[in-house]
Amino acid sequence: MSIQVNQVKGDLVELVFNPREEDLRVGETLRIEERDTGEGLVVQIIAFRMVTYPSLIQEQLQLAVGQAPGISPEILTYLSETKEALDDLEANEVRNLKIAISKIRKLTGQRWDQWDGWIPTRDVEVTRVSDRELFDNSVADLGNPLHIGDTLRGRPFNIEGHYLEKINIVTGVKGAGKSHLSKVLLLELINAGAPCVVFDLNREYIHLPKHDIDPHSGEVSHKGIQHLKAGTNLKLGVRQFGLNPLVTMLTKFGLPEVSAMHFENRMSRLLEEASYHEQQGRRAPFIGIQHLLEMADDLEFSPNEVVSAAIRSRLEAARNTGVFAEDPDEATSMQSEYDKIGQGGALVIDISSLTNLSRQGFVQAIIDILREICEREIQRGTGRFPFVFFEEAHLYINRNTIGYIVTRSRHLGMTCFFVTNMVGGLDETVLRQVDNLFLLHLPFDDDVRHISKSAIVDQETMSSYVKRLRRHHALILGDVTRQYPVIIKVKELKGIRTAGETQFFFKPKTAPMGSESDHQSPAPETVVPAVSEPEPLPLIAQQPELPMAEERKPTAQEEKLLARLQALWPDIIANIREKSAFLGSVLVSSRPSKLLDQTLTIGFTARDGFQREMLEDPEYRELLEKELSTMLRQEVTVICQTSDAGGNSRRS
Repeated sequence: MSIQVNQVKGDLVELVFNPREEDLRVGETLRIEERDTGEGLVVQIIAFRMVTYPSLIQEQLQLAVGQAPGISPEILTYLSETKEALDDLEANEVRNLKIAISKIRKLTGQRWDQWDGWIPTRDVEVTRVSDRELFDNSVADLGNPLHIGDTLRGRPFNIEGHYLEKINIVTGVKGAGKSHLSKVLLLELINAGAPCVVFDLNREYIHLPKHDIDPHSGEVSHKGIQHLKAGTNLKLGVRQFGLNPLVTMLTKFGLPEVSAMHFENRMSRLLEEASYHEQQGRRAPFIGIQHLLEMADDLEFSPNEVVSAAIRSRLEAARNTGVFAEDPDEATSMQSEYDKIGQGGALVIDISSLTNLSRQGFVQAIIDILREICEREIQRGTGRFPFVFFEEAHLYINRNTIGYIVTRSRHLGMTCFFVTNMVGGLDETVLRQVDNLFLLHLPFDDDVRHISKSAIVDQETMSSYVKRLRRHHALILGDVTRQYPVIIKVKELKGIRTAGETQFFFKPKTAPMGSESDHQSPAPETVVPAVSEPEPLPLIAQQPELPMAEERKPTAQEEKLLARLQALWPDIIANIREKSAFLGSVLVSSRPSKLLDQTLTIGFTARDGFQREMLEDPEYRELLEKELSTMLRQEVTVICQTSDAGGNSRRS
């Protein structure tokens, strides 16, 4: 039995297939092509459900009668042919049939085109789209391939570096492989000769291969990372740090607004004097935190001693962070460090030792330095713009700075990766401007709804894929895939330590499950200390059992309404299909079974677990409840119930 079209409704196509003959997977792309004209559709599988011969015929009859007064001879002929085809199958084969729910993506042709609503006749052939055809229509090749994994069929999957530039999001729940994917992207960029900068919050990148420069020739012998730890081998002078980041840090330390105003006014003049020295060809004096402390003691920021004392105490707190250099020799030249990785490499800026209060000002200072580097690259015409990775950016960058990065990065040439497992922390400014999404397993509806604000793909597709992704599998869509959703298995990084520095109290004493040592020695027997038996408690007179309240049965009016719902259920499904074709497809295998206290129980068989799970999704359940409430003119709550083979029911 080949893959057959069951029905087309809206932009969804239901395909009947035998899994023993065709091993289809969620995310797989198929071609539905008319045999006579060669025209067809490109569809992508978003879900599966089971089907049996009776339910298949029932669905065909429902579709046939619908709102029409009668059944045409053509439809009766089609149903007869379907019955004969199914009768040819053995009973156990019929039970194994599945329906693949697929979403229409494109029109077939030499180059895939945007779907305009056209659908084929039933005389079609359904085939898999080859990886080569998928690549030709969804992945550009401008000579900058970055290998990040393999397709579901095991073929290497490359993305074009040119279309990776600007704004990217890498997200997934903890343990899904988010940081692993970001390291794959980072190492591919390094090998391609791109300069990268990583803000490492949890020391997850410091163990990647090191950047090695030959001390004699000055040439790079091995591309890798340069570990710069804030407060250790990364310190900045006050001028490098910048006035705005410094004020941000002091404000975080509690500097009052009036004191901040006095400090900013005097510092502006001080920095202008230093710039004037340089314009005159003279060397500007180095400004350190100690110099500012002396100015505070001399009341140079304000004649008010209270204001000066407030400024001084916050400057002391800033000095204690360790990120400020005391002399020119101690200061790190970020331009020099950046030049070292100009032909490929990464500056991993370790901010794990900084406090939450000091982190924001320091990162803002580095971002300002990167902006200056970008402007210098534009002036020089060299175009060595940085690729910047922000791990959990919302924890150390305020919304204004994030907005500045996102809106200005296109003009500066900077490319940003926002890597996070806290999807709700992603600002909508980022989501609206994002160019590419790299999504791993996201099981929560709130996360799916939030990430769908990017508007790169519909929420239905997003929910169908990201909730079912396996570990180290990713959904990629955006400019790198020409907006076509592609699921890949992220490649391994053999011989490279990718895990962060997680500390444990309990150390493993046995091998993990699945290792050879699982069966080598029995677990030590637990010794239970002997205890004396407690004295028996005095007997308490047996209390009479309270009578159990009988469950209220539906009233005659409720039974009448239920019968009306059951009779009109096909029409209700048809109305809902107009608003959500997917929900309509889910409801085909359901039936109202009970109405009590304005609560409608929707019944599913044990084989329809997927449909029940989809109806429990708040978005789809609310849509059905709204439709039923409008029809019955009263608020209705929907619950699901599954019946096993013996007719027993259980709620969920």
